[in-house]
Amino acid sequence: MTGNLDDLIRDLNNFNRRGEVVKQLRTEFRKPVPAVRKAIRKRALTDLPARGGLNRWTAKTRITAKVQISRRTVRVTLRGGRNSASGKRSDIRRLDQGRVRHPSWGRRGAGQWHTQAVRAGFFTGPATEIDQWRDACVRAANNAFDTIRRG
Repeated sequence: MTGNLDDLIRDLNNFNRRGEVVKQLRTEFRKPVPAVRKAIRKRALTDLPARGGLNRWTAKTRITAKVQISRRTVRVTLRGGRNSASGKRSDIRRLDQGRVRHPSWGRRGAGQWHTQAVRAGFFTGPATEIDQWRDACVRAANNAFDTIRRG
């Protein structure tokens, strides 16, 4: 990288075509998202229980990415969500923490559900293990520096 991030933020705040640079930054930060989606789906298939189809059901989770660039920070937020059989939102976050609720022997009445432990980290593990995030950040910062320096 040709400079540090503090210099980039300072120069970006004073740059008159800031919107153009921010658009380039968002584009670069989104490039690793498809690879992360694949890694999350693969981890769901391999780590979650196959019996009953939880792994296949979870692998079909819709994963969205949101890139926020403010004057001082850049944040990439990944969200996963899926509707359950009853049409309510499933708790993918809790599943990622290693807990899943399901009915006992197919009985869906009150008091007939229980919580089971599963391997944690199917979502957050691949999202943080991918080195492409770091590469995208370096690439984006270098491109932004070049654009700002050219004027």
